[in-house]
Amino acid sequence: MLRENRSAPETRARGLAIGMRFLVVFAACLAGCPLPVTETGDPPDTSDTGPVPTVEITVLGYNVESGDSVPSTTAEYIREVQGEVLWGFSETLNASWLTTFAEAAADDGSQDFQTLLGTTGFSDRLGIVWDDNILEMLGSTELDNINVGGTVRAPLVARFRIRESGTEFKFMVNHLWRTDSSGRFEQAQLLNQWAAAETLPVIAVGDYNFDWAVEGGDEDHDAAYDELIADDVWTWVRPDPLIATQCNFSYNSVLDFTFVANGAQGWASSSDILFPENVYCQDTPEKPDHRPVQARFTIPLGP
Repeated sequence: MLRENRSAPETRARGLAIGMRFLVVFAACLAGCPLPVTETGDPPDTSDTGPVPTVEITVLGYNVESGDSVPSTTAEYIREVQGEVLWGFSETLNASWLTTFAEAAADDGSQDFQTLLGTTGFSDRLGIVWDDNILEMLGSTELDNINVGGTVRAPLVARFRIRESGTEFKFMVNHLWRTDSSGRFEQAQLLNQWAAAETLPVIAVGDYNFDWAVEGGDEDHDAAYDELIADDVWTWVRPDPLIATQCNFSYNSVLDFTFVANGAQGWASSSDILFPENVYCQDTPEKPDHRPVQARFTIPLGP
């Protein structure tokens, strides 16, 4: 085979062309080509490492109708609830009532329920009962500015840490003004402003008197509801199915709600209205005229 003879200038020109092609390819690889994997090092493992560990808590809100019930009868219904760690009570008469409810919640002997009673509302006070084995209370307060006119109830707020995970959140109990729609409207606006300024996750339960119609409630409810959730500050943990939460057959509506704000809006959650049977609503002077509302939360471990 004959070998082609090239002059020295031709050889240099060919070498420069090859070099330029190499530089172009090298620059392109710097811009995004995958680098080869050597035998001494593998790429990092980006596969899924499994589900994020979580903790579950169950909370309830219950209007216990201090003016027309007795705590021992209410306690019978509380005993039927299992696995809960936190209660928010509306229309609580006094500290003795809360003690009765705490004892009923701890009926299996494995829980250590403690109590916190609000100072406003006269004979219709707010109260919190929590399992101290699961939740550590870090502090509490009452939002007196939301007790519009000073004649109803200041929201009762407690700060908790989940002992297993270290996660902190605030738990609020409300009972908004029933007989004054403008006062209730203002309370909802103030609750929206308060939650918007908060940084911790918030769970709020209670009797909001929003009269959300069981049928067609998206269009038929109290205007204060829209003020509360404005700008997506609060989210309703909506039960399915909906049934009336008060035993008043003149009104087929939801008065008792569970709302979440801030980080709690990202927690997996579900809600149920308990004791849906009609027999529960055979109101007597011994039992409450509201159904309790239960909510479950799945919370990622970690602060």
